[in-house]
Amino acid sequence: MSTLTKPERIRSRENIQNIREESGHSCEYIDLATGERCSHPAEGEPHHIRTRGAGGDDRRENLIHLCGWHHRLFHDGNLDRNELIAVVAKREGLTPEEVADILKLSYQSPPAQPAPQPKVEELLQAYIQIDEQEQETRFVKGQLLDAMLAAGAKQKFLSSQIGISPAQIRELVHVYRTFPTPESRIPSLSWYHHRVASHSNQPAVLLAKANDESLSTRDLRKVILEQEGDGEIVKQEEDQEQKKAQRLLASVQKMLATGGEAAKWLENELKQLLKEEQN
Repeated sequence: MSTLTKPERIRSRENIQNIREESGHSCEYIDLATGERCSHPAEGEPHHIRTRGAGGDDRRENLIHLCGWHHRLFHDGNLDRNELIAVVAKREGLTPEEVADILKLSYQSPPAQPAPQPKVEELLQAYIQIDEQEQETRFVKGQLLDAMLAAGAKQKFLSSQIGISPAQIRELVHVYRTFPTPESRIPSLSWYHHRVASHSNQPAVLLAKANDESLSTRDLRKVILEQEGDGEIVKQEEDQEQKKAQRLLASVQKMLATGGEAAKWLENELKQLLKEEQN
């Protein structure tokens, strides 16, 4: 008559001591959200992922050194066993599935780590790329609209179909016709620069000037007005902007004079804005 034998359990003080020393007597838990190790002091024996009462033993794959906090979290049911398996697997150079198989436990991959927060520089670069794509799209739109008009479509009909005004259609087509090829455009300048230059007597010359002198669209428009005899318009616009700024300043001063919560908020926002400008 055959008898069933219990699987041999490994009892190893050596493994326990090695895990303690290799961990630096500190917690081995790794936060899946940040990838950072706890590293708080860990006292006593390493934690058994599969408890001794449930048939666990002292093999390395079953041991992980935890601080008191994470040890308590596990026993309170607030720390997923799968996370501990994943940490041990990384330490032992195995897959979590292999560790779980050794321990005769099921394994489910813990929730995926959230993507790391992108840096401001990365977000700025992404924004610039999208903006460049949008700029190029306007030239393509102008080309398509020009082709449809040439095929006999009416501006009013196109306006009703694509949801933009006839004036916008004319503007897109005008800019495209002024700069119809990639070679006629300056990639470092926005579509709006091309738009402003397209309404001058020398579009290519003034576009090149804007590029050479790093002119904003506002400055480019001012140059065009001055060169083409509309200097008085420039002066009128500057006077209007000055008056607008004066009215805005008067409103701010009036708000600050009230001394209420809104005034305090506005004052703090202005200080922060000035601080950012200085930096």
